[in-house]
Amino acid sequence: MFAVKHDGRHKARLVADGHLTKEPVESIYSGVVSIKHLRLAIFLGELNGLNIWGADIGNAYLEAVTQEKLYIVAGPEFKELEGHILIIYKALYGLRTSGLRWYERFTDCLREMGFEPCKAEPELWLRHAGDYYEYVAVYVDDLAFASKDPQAIID
Repeated sequence: MFAVKHDGRHKARLVADGHLTKEPVESIYSGVVSIKHLRLAIFLGELNGLNIWGADIGNAYLEAVTQEKLYIVAGPEFKELEGHILIIYKALYGLRTSGLRWYERFTDCLREMGFEPCKAEPELWLRHAGDYYEYVAVYVDDLAFASKDPQAIID
């Protein structure tokens, strides 16, 4: 799939035909924070003098590994590999479970950093940082941070 971004950049993305695979029995979606809880995180951040940042994780799905056993036969766009069988290792856009695989990978990273999901809103993550809490609101691969040092979280 090819796209021209709003700023004139060109982007190419390999998209799988996930609709050709079996429908999984498990939930396959990535989490989305509610607007109510996003507003709450921003309010608490402002109340505690935290910096509020937004971020987008570029090519997020490619950070995750697929669990399906999938392959493609390379077409002419693969040049000298045309006709070869290629095994899909990364959670490509278009696969049915890519959203879930990305979500699992990302939440593992948040847990490693000491964040825990809020009991009332699982897509609002928080961690105790001395005399205040830091917040990360998750909307698939878009994030909102409330922290004294949001750059440290991004890094």
